[in-house]
Amino acid sequence: MSFSPRNTRRRLAREHESHVPARPEYVGDRSLPPAVQLANAREQRRELEDTVPESALLRDLIFVFQGIDGQHIKLDCGTNEYVLDASRGHVSQPTKDFVLRLAELGWLYRRVQTFVHARYNDPSVGLVGQAFCFALQRELTDYYKFIAILEGQIEKQTTASTTEQTLTLKRLLVWTRDSFQRLRLMSVLVDACQDQKGGTLVSTMHNYTKHGDPFIQQFIKDMLEEVSKPFYEMLQRWVYEGELDDPYGEFFVACDPMVSEEELWQSKYSIRKDMIPSYISNELAQKIFSIGKSLNFIRYSCHDDTLVNKYHAPEEPVQTFQYGNILAVTQSIDDTYRETSKRLLDLLRNKYKLMDHLQALKRYLLLGQGDFIQYLMDTLGPGLSRPANTLLRHNLTGVLETAVRASNAQYDDPEILNRLDVRLLEISSGDLGWDVFTLDYHVDSPINTVFSPKAMNLYLRMFNFLWRLKRVEYTLTAAWRRWGIAARTKLADVDQHLRQDLHQAQMTISRMVHFVYQLQHYYLFEVLECSWEKLKRDINNDKTMDLDAIIEAHLLYLREITEKGFLDGGKNQALSGRLNAMFDTILKYKIILDHLYAYVTKPSESGVKSNGTGSGERLQKIRSRHSEIENKFENQVHEFLDILVSSYHDEDLRSLSTRLDYNDYYAHFQSTTPPMVRASSSA
Repeated sequence: MSFSPRNTRRRLAREHESHVPARPEYVGDRSLPPAVQLANAREQRRELEDTVPESALLRDLIFVFQGIDGQHIKLDCGTNEYVLDASRGHVSQPTKDFVLRLAELGWLYRRVQTFVHARYNDPSVGLVGQAFCFALQRELTDYYKFIAILEGQIEKQTTASTTEQTLTLKRLLVWTRDSFQRLRLMSVLVDACQDQKGGTLVSTMHNYTKHGDPFIQQFIKDMLEEVSKPFYEMLQRWVYEGELDDPYGEFFVACDPMVSEEELWQSKYSIRKDMIPSYISNELAQKIFSIGKSLNFIRYSCHDDTLVNKYHAPEEPVQTFQYGNILAVTQSIDDTYRETSKRLLDLLRNKYKLMDHLQALKRYLLLGQGDFIQYLMDTLGPGLSRPANTLLRHNLTGVLETAVRASNAQYDDPEILNRLDVRLLEISSGDLGWDVFTLDYHVDSPINTVFSPKAMNLYLRMFNFLWRLKRVEYTLTAAWRRWGIAARTKLADVDQHLRQDLHQAQMTISRMVHFVYQLQHYYLFEVLECSWEKLKRDINNDKTMDLDAIIEAHLLYLREITEKGFLDGGKNQALSGRLNAMFDTILKYKIILDHLYAYVTKPSESGVKSNGTGSGERLQKIRSRHSEIENKFENQVHEFLDILVSSYHDEDLRSLSTRLDYNDYYAHFQSTTPPMVRASSSA
């Protein structure tokens, strides 16, 4: 067949004539004037002659489906809608409705194509965003194939000699039904994912899989397989190598490059909750986070590459890590989590001797090594009673080394002992050596992850309190020993009046010693030992799966001993204040004892008369001060017991209250002491 211009014009003319209906015989209203009837007939004929043929509309729709304006169908930029150009010919209303319904397909195409074109090569949308554009473009490619088939069908109709039409507007509406559904879904996704990226974009798309229409479910799942590929590649590298390959911040694990390796576990990595896909549970996300963090900790803090080399990711993505395979992903993550956590804990327990460090802190900073602490106290005691600014650190360090050699501490691991040191706190005006002296334990990577600055500060607080309690016990023990020796030697011949003073002093010392010993028993056994046994169970428990669990167990141990030791918590402040006040009272009482001892043992210096009657102004002052401090201490103990009984329902505290007042002495003191005396003694 020839396709010369002349033949083409003839073909189009025949086609036009074939679509022009035969001139009908006008049947009008016979009651109208003849001129009106004639005008109506001419108008009706003109409309029939100007009607746009369906084939022309079909050709225009093919262009519209590709986002291109046709001769008769054009996009109104003002309303963003397709309209028919009335100047190009007449179209009946039913036909117009069909055409505009079909033109919606072109409008949907333009929206999707505009979105893809704007973002396809834009790196700021991220890898997942680009994968989304790729998935949309893949669907559009299939759509182009469908348009090509339609175009071929129309061309076939145009060139065919027969006048029968196999493709009509009605048939086209049916044929494009699947494309309509796909483009509508893509348009909805474009709107929903407009400003999203990474895991958030994946979550948004995944939510549409919950639709009841099987077609929609399958369409979204097919797209998500492509869209989620970059996410699963990041996930695979993170759990196999500990590498965070996320240049556009799309993964739910974030890394702060400014954080040093010393704080790798605590601060370097964090979870972006908004980037966790909705089908990944928080528990699974936490395990994924822990796996990569553990691999990095093992590699950079523990300097061990064994596990990383074993898990080194293959070049091609593992088939497990893909969308729609969440059960297999969960199983793989669980297995990897257990193995990486076990390897990390084995390194800390064996190579870096975690339990040895915990025991060392308990023995030295929590005063559990009795012979070492006692030697240190006996040796340092006189020097620490001097002003703090007279202390020399190297002298204290020498005493520390001597205490180690003189006690069972010498059998400890040298690596542990090398970490033990002396530290002087900031000196304030009037401080004694007791106020600024403390033991210190140096920790470095990787064990400083467990023994963080926060944890070491709690150890320091506990040491300062126990060291002060030990100082009070040391002071009372020295006084008791001194008075016991003097009673058998120097004080054997004093008169009856002074004997009463000495007896009263010994009774007061006895009550103070009883209080301090019971308090020490409570701290060293019911607080420290019970909490220590619980810590050992938690660390050695098979359920302790990762380093976070050990850190939490350790902090719980420290919080428990500080709370049960009255150093933390709102209610504990009252007890802590009372204890410190009692310690001050006991130390002041030691000064009164020294004055009394000097008065009794050196009568010539003290002004005691040769007849030994014990009269004298200085003795009266000593007696007055002694009675004042004695009453003050007993009143403080009673107030302490009142707080124990009224504010706490803990079995250990009830036991402490019973031991402190086992024979109801302080209850009797409360009932027999006048309120005015109690008030004045507590002032």
